[in-house]
Amino acid sequence: MPDLTLLRLLRRMHVFLRLPVIKALHRRHGPRLSLSPEQFRGKRVLILGPARTLAEDLQTVDSSRYDLMVKMNNGLDTPVPLPLGQELRCDILFHCATRDARPITKAKLQQAGVELLVHRTPTKSGFLQTLLLDAGFRGQLQVRHIDWQQHRDLAGQLGGASPTTGLLAACFFLGAPVAEVGIVGFTFFSTAYQPGYDDCVSSDAQSVCRIIEKGHHAPSAEAALLSRRIEAARDRGVVVTLGPKVEAAMQSCAARHAG
Repeated sequence: MPDLTLLRLLRRMHVFLRLPVIKALHRRHGPRLSLSPEQFRGKRVLILGPARTLAEDLQTVDSSRYDLMVKMNNGLDTPVPLPLGQELRCDILFHCATRDARPITKAKLQQAGVELLVHRTPTKSGFLQTLLLDAGFRGQLQVRHIDWQQHRDLAGQLGGASPTTGLLAACFFLGAPVAEVGIVGFTFFSTAYQPGYDDCVSSDAQSVCRIIEKGHHAPSAEAALLSRRIEAARDRGVVVTLGPKVEAAMQSCAARHAG
């Protein structure tokens, strides 16, 4: 595997020189670093989203029943209302690794107990960031990625919009041979975030306006897609438990998408 110094030098190279090298590295290391569904066979997975309704959803779910807690982006250092001593618990972190999220540090990863860091790679060139994460945290935890083809396929189903990190995580586990998936704390940008996740959004109205202004996500389409993936997982025998606020927001957004 290339070391951190060489990867940082590669990042500074001109794009026309950098891209062929990244493609070669992807061919060599991409398969090994791809997140495997088989790794989670028979597991019970709880996915915790960033919406302000997370606490209400968690009141209806027995979090102790789940083997793995999954968070995303700023969830790494945002306390949530889990049992005492587990407020920062995060077994698996899905992260965009961009400036849109707070930086990942070794101290934060250790404090949350992260065992697996999953990078979303929206383009072939994004694999360089996966390699940088792997080199930077080697020996501390496992680094894997959701490959760009999966990102592209989801984007195609969303009419070209970029899938959120939360949708990528949910779709991955709903398609894996797990025993159970719980999903809490998602409202498809119809509400503000939980306290401490993103202080730039202070109200539900601001969250709605912000996502419209940015224009790169499609909340209603995401809700409709997630609903279909949940139905498919249940048809395969996977137990899928939704927080009541997730279910209400999903049905409302999916209805708007259908209309």
